[in-house]
Amino acid sequence: MRTFILVAALTLTACDSRPPPKTLSEINQIVGIAEQAIGVVQKIGAGASTADVKEAMQEMYAAIAAADGQINEITQRIGGGKYLGRHSIDPLDVSACTRSLAFGVQGLESQIMLPPLVNSAVECGINARIYYEDVSTSAGAAVALALGVIYPIVLVANVKAGVPAGPPLQEYRSVNEIIIARLTPKCRERQQSRSAGGAQVRYECAAYEVAMAVQPKLEALGNQLPTTP
Repeated sequence: MRTFILVAALTLTACDSRPPPKTLSEINQIVGIAEQAIGVVQKIGAGASTADVKEAMQEMYAAIAAADGQINEITQRIGGGKYLGRHSIDPLDVSACTRSLAFGVQGLESQIMLPPLVNSAVECGINARIYYEDVSTSAGAAVALALGVIYPIVLVANVKAGVPAGPPLQEYRSVNEIIIARLTPKCRERQQSRSAGGAQVRYECAAYEVAMAVQPKLEALGNQLPTTP
């Protein structure tokens, strides 16, 4: 199975070694996953009714489903990434866990599936972050986008499991800041592109756009959380 996945991923990267740019619509799909996840956490934190929380969860599932094509493309590119050797994170593992997490997210509704899903989500986030920090900026472009899919799910999974939102939110914000810091030097044309009415963003800068859009939303959520005396 690992060989089959690797062949498929390498076929994709060989045929298109330079990924096409992302449209603003595609970027907004990834941002939408974060927005809906934050909405779920806000509902739970405010003590909303079960029906309201369930509705917010359904909106998050719909946002993930809407990005299905992108998630497939992102995970295939990650799978074709370079394995850095023994004791390093295998990109195929990052690809597989991202795909599994996104397409199995409705397991959050099951009390039986929730605990293992929380553990899988946290582990996937950690491995993806480590791999992203180990590879070059260009090689990690798809991983940075995957982080924008993984961490909203990590946040919601933890809160659904009864974990206070503060720690997973802080981890999410930390990852988001790492993406911004790494990509800022290469993606400074962001404002120029928007002012010129550009409809596309270079692939390696797409995660920068996502992170910049999500940053104030994460800050706002953090300000809504109760402070510890």
